[in-house]
Parts: sequence; C-alpha cells; structure tokens
Amino acid sequence: MKVQRVRKVKLPTRGTPKSAGLDFYVPDDHADYCISPRQSVVIPSGIRVEVPEGYALIAFNKSGIAVKKHLYVGACVIDEDYQGEIHIHLTNVGSTYVYIHPGDKIAQFILLPVLYSQVEEVDELHKVPTERGTGAFGSTDNKDNLKYC
Repeated sequence: MKVQRVRKVKLPTRGTPKSAGLDFYVPDDHADYCISPRQSVVIPSGIRVEVPEGYALIAFNKSGIAVKKHLYVGACVIDEDYQGEIHIHLTNVGSTYVYIHPGDKIAQFILLPVLYSQVEEVDELHKVPTERGTGAFGSTDNKDNLKYC
C-alpha cells in the first residue's frame, strides 16, 4: 500500500512481521493531547494512503491502548476513494485523564477486501432456519452462568 507523509510523523509500522495491523502514530508537529473522561478527539495522522481498488482501510483499537488507557477508536472506515489525510477519532471511555504525546502509537489499521454488492429489497428472506434464529444480543450465552453486580 502506498503512503505519503503530509506532516512530520513516523511511517506506519507493524509490531511484528505477522501483525495484521499497521500502527499509526501521533505526528511530531502536534502538542501533547489531554483527553478528559468521556471526551472524543480527532487527531490528524500525518498520513495519506492510496487504498487499493476493492479494499478499505479499517481502523481498530490497539489492544494496549484500549486496555491500559481506555481509548477506543471510532470513525473507522477509510474508503478506497478517499484521498485526504487520515484522521484518527479516539474516545476516552475511562474515568481518568489520558495524555497522548507526539510519536505515540494510537491506532492500527487493517487493509480488508470489500464486496460492493447492490442492495435489493425483497418481500421475504428465504434463509434456512438456524438454531439461533432471530435471537439478538446475548442470545447464544449460557444464561445460567451469568452473574450481575
């Protein structure tokens, strides 16, 4: 995937050769960020990408950032026809202030294939019934083992 730096920033990297995600960093030309509890920020990545035809670049949480700093990534889809600088949307879902510094890893992106199927409205869906059926949230959990606070 071709990338272009539009700010002073480290190029995206993989943590290991087999890491699925490409780590993105806070640009060096930005001040420290202090993210209050329940606050969202949008951080420019300093990177533009040429997403290959038939793909989308999808943002995901970095596990350490999500677990340790309680920062979650939103606004996750970079379409193949987007040509601007990528911005990273982070929300502090924790109860303490979080500091982000230039050069910090903040999100990872994975290049995924996209099927551009057309939406077709029908009167009825003819799917073979499944064990789950129309069960929604938590419908496959073992309810006998659930404990609530």
